[in-house]
Amino acid sequence: MSPTRVMPAEDAVLLFDAGAATAQGGRVSQEDRHVILLPNQFPPTKSTDNFVLFATYDGHGSAEVSEHVRQNLPNLLVNRPEFEKGDYETAIIKSFQDEDELLLRSVMDENTGPIIAGSTVALCLVNLTKGIMVIGNVGDSHIFLARRDEGSDFITWQEQLTVAHKPNEPSEKSRIEQAGGAVRIYGGTARLGTLNMSRALGDLQYKNPINNLSIDGGTKKAKRANASGSKVRGNILSNEAYVRTIQLDERSRYAVLCCTDGVTDVTDEKELMKEVVSDSVAGSKATDIARMVTTATGEQPHSDNSTCVIAFLDGVKALK
Repeated sequence: MSPTRVMPAEDAVLLFDAGAATAQGGRVSQEDRHVILLPNQFPPTKSTDNFVLFATYDGHGSAEVSEHVRQNLPNLLVNRPEFEKGDYETAIIKSFQDEDELLLRSVMDENTGPIIAGSTVALCLVNLTKGIMVIGNVGDSHIFLARRDEGSDFITWQEQLTVAHKPNEPSEKSRIEQAGGAVRIYGGTARLGTLNMSRALGDLQYKNPINNLSIDGGTKKAKRANASGSKVRGNILSNEAYVRTIQLDERSRYAVLCCTDGVTDVTDEKELMKEVVSDSVAGSKATDIARMVTTATGEQPHSDNSTCVIAFLDGVKALK
């Protein structure tokens, strides 16, 4: 008797279109990175479900960490045992920690880049078969989700799914101080060392074990983050992801934006989403829309690197 073949279930949500664009802006180099993994590009899993993944990585210090994250994080995520069990939130949290472990190993092999370079992450995983979206982020890159009216560009609901991890936010400031760090104001901006964020991958000078290798030493940036020169420190900068799960509706249509702060700091997200959805309804492709977004933001005076990933998802019952 031959074994029963397990057939994949019908997807609850379909990927209609996805695309991305990036602009260097006024920066001397491009440190942003991004990823779009379609079902046929997704790393192999034991699941019969279909997955897609979208992410932006905003590097600082150099592009070394953002590029390392781009190359490694999707596989780290899929290889987590929690991913196989369908616990995607924990898998995301643990994969971010695994990425920092890889960066630390490279430092131990005398690659000093990840000590002073880091990256934000805004990651969106979608189980198309089950209609589940799970997001995870560290830093100040963001993911926005909108549900639109069928056959029109009218948005019935939209929300920023991610959170901004800033040093002066009360819970973050308390965590930093408990770890032996300090938040100071430079140029009117709350900073941890020279960073204007409280969570990121890389930047290992602010994390164990490197920030305790020499209590009185370290870089000037790290010293500016320390509250005490003699205190044993914890992880002043955190790699713990904020995670959230959204159950997508089989009868709805969605637009997803995944952007670095080069886009979000200079645009109104509600107006931006309106333009994105309107352009899509008018027939524009996601890649072309993303290119228009990054061109507009990148051409502004003193602009930052800007990256925008756009995806359109349709519930299967919205198509009938």
